Amino acid sequence: MWFEDIEIGVRRELGAYTFTQEEIIAFARAYDPQAFHIDPEAAKHSMFGGLIASGWHTASVWMKLMVAARDGGGAMGSGVSPGFDDMRWLKPVRPGMTLTYSTEIIEKRPLRSRPDFGLIKSRNEARDESGELVFSFIGKGFVARKT
Repeated sequence: MWFEDIEIGVRRELGAYTFTQEEIIAFARAYDPQAFHIDPEAAKHSMFGGLIASGWHTASVWMKLMVAARDGGGAMGSGVSPGFDDMRWLKPVRPGMTLTYSTEIIEKRPLRSRPDFGLIKSRNEARDESGELVFSFIGKGFVARKT
């Protein structure tokens, strides 16, 4: 997909993902080894009252689903990003929770410094089974322009 083909306001569902206790612990052991992510007993005595997924785990699932959507022919970016804004973890993700992820184009602009690319911004979210917002951020991505 080219920069010129992308429309502001287009929203896509990326898919759903269910977090298991085993995956939460495995991810956290490798990347975020805090007690409330890796030890169910210790997590009971934390401010969360039980085991929760790392916020980086919830973000990594977004990336997995976004790449699958992009590589499946629905590209909204080239895969190269200059970063994210306003990343928020709003609600703990517990074992057994299923989050549904989405992305929506909110802005686009050509790049003066690289006329062969444009920059898109997207609002990205994960919601729980009741529709409550759990995770969000604004993403940025470079997209090739038609020559």
